[in-house]
Amino acid sequence: MTENIGGVVSSAGDYLLKMWHVSVPCGPRPPHKHSHTRFEISYVDSGSAIYTVGDRCYNISAGDMMVFSSNETHCITNVSEGGLKITNLHFEPRYIWGRSSDSLSDRHINFCFSHREGFENRIPREKADRLRGIMRMLQGELEMRKEEYPLMVKSYLNSMIVSLIRDYGYAEDGISVSRSHVRSIRNAVLFIDSHLCEELTLQSISQAAGLSPNYFSALFKKINNITLWDYISSKRIDEAIKRIMADSGENMINIASECGFNNTANFNKAFKKFTGMTPTEYRESGDIFIH
Repeated sequence: MTENIGGVVSSAGDYLLKMWHVSVPCGPRPPHKHSHTRFEISYVDSGSAIYTVGDRCYNISAGDMMVFSSNETHCITNVSEGGLKITNLHFEPRYIWGRSSDSLSDRHINFCFSHREGFENRIPREKADRLRGIMRMLQGELEMRKEEYPLMVKSYLNSMIVSLIRDYGYAEDGISVSRSHVRSIRNAVLFIDSHLCEELTLQSISQAAGLSPNYFSALFKKINNITLWDYISSKRIDEAIKRIMADSGENMINIASECGFNNTANFNKAFKKFTGMTPTEYRESGDIFIH
């Protein structure tokens, strides 16, 4: 069961940031690891469970926080008696982009897509006070929706990011990329997001970035820690999930086509890769990942 708290929406009508409550019943859950391009921070309100992240397993309980970089596979595999309640915060990486004077430095330019190898996804409750406090203030802004609340939400989110870097050792050493090349990649991502369900080619995307196709592909992977086509597929699967859960009767062939896949075989393969399930299984699960 989910309960929406609120979010920040782009001019195109899609969520740049979203927060909601999740209630998960007790018992074992299928080990369907999933991933998405959105960065995720979760707070455990009550209960306990096992969270599997990649090849690691974490025992989580009330007060703990979980942090997942974009495209990091994760799933809840077992929930203790009494159930589990979590507050989830998702945001698109492009939401924290800004001018060079108020954005992450070049050293942390790939913050959303990669973290230090030794970083523990679970932040135990005894160490989570600062991060949890900022998250609650962000939640308050979304609930009250006072004048200019999106600006305050962005401020609190920036504070959480800085806290992860300073207080929790999240960030890796960084990569060597010029600010102009970062800007090129951001232009390409905006182009992809604007034409996600249309035909996309390496030529058209690299042209939007102002770089040669081969150099652009290598640079995209270096900054985002994911290949260009995996990024596009992940975004398209997110869009497909919205359509699957919004209309249980819509034909999967139509959904595949409307989300930019040229045939159902490619759609099914990508869906299985990013959710661990077929589209039909996902529909029948009732949105098991609570996106």
